[in-house]
Amino acid sequence: MIKIDVVCPLYQADGYIENLIDNIKMQDGVILDNVVFAITEIGDTSFVKEKILEAGFSFFSVEKEDFSHSLTRQKAVFEYCSSDVVIMISQDVVLCQSDAFYELAKNVNSRVVYAYGKQICRKKNIEYYIRKKNYGEKTEFVSAEDIDRLQLKAFFASDAFAAYYRPVFIELNGYDDIPMMMSEDMYYSKKILEAGYQKGYIATAVVEHSHKFSLKQLYNRYYQTGIWFREHPEFDNYKTTDTGLKLAFYVLGQALKHFNIPVLFRWLPDMTARYLGMKKGKKIVKK
Repeated sequence: MIKIDVVCPLYQADGYIENLIDNIKMQDGVILDNVVFAITEIGDTSFVKEKILEAGFSFFSVEKEDFSHSLTRQKAVFEYCSSDVVIMISQDVVLCQSDAFYELAKNVNSRVVYAYGKQICRKKNIEYYIRKKNYGEKTEFVSAEDIDRLQLKAFFASDAFAAYYRPVFIELNGYDDIPMMMSEDMYYSKKILEAGYQKGYIATAVVEHSHKFSLKQLYNRYYQTGIWFREHPEFDNYKTTDTGLKLAFYVLGQALKHFNIPVLFRWLPDMTARYLGMKKGKKIVKK
């Protein structure tokens, strides 16, 4: 049995909280020491809070204007966790197996200080193929020696389902008190590799995680991603060896192979929205 803490930010989570709590409680092979939810205060959050307290878990509140994916998680780990291993999940993941937490947590230690699990999408849309490409069948570990080979891909990670070794997170000052609305996981991955630690991708720890974005939402998401890269020029020195155009044509190839008509119709506008959003976001100059 591995003692763990769990951190999960919540935003208008009425439709998620009950299944989320059930998923967490069904986990085998781990001792749930602290399970803490960070609730963004928007609208009536009383139902969510009631369900959390009924489950014996805890929460703290964050005003909407104060929320960030980095600082909210950092606060949770610094102030509400005590175990060496902290599992982070997002509210919209579905734990596909009763040992998902255990499979992830058992790989985290004083050497491999960050690990993320496999994400799948059951509906065969564009996201399904992207997940298949980004989340392979083989567990892999990455160290600083792999950066030259992998380039930007060396820092790929996802806090939708990840595990942190808390002593090192504290030692390295988490996300350096930088407010980030996305990609805090990628920022931290780079940081730990450069500090001499390792990152793991654990293919045996599986969650279902999917979105349904309109083209406008997709454009805005990649626009914000472009802004993030613009604000973090330290990533400019690395090439996108296995992403971008290659990923787009991988999706197209898979859709053609499976004669997936809905994906074929969606492919061009979808990829165009991603490309234009990213390109526009990278051009924004922070004032």
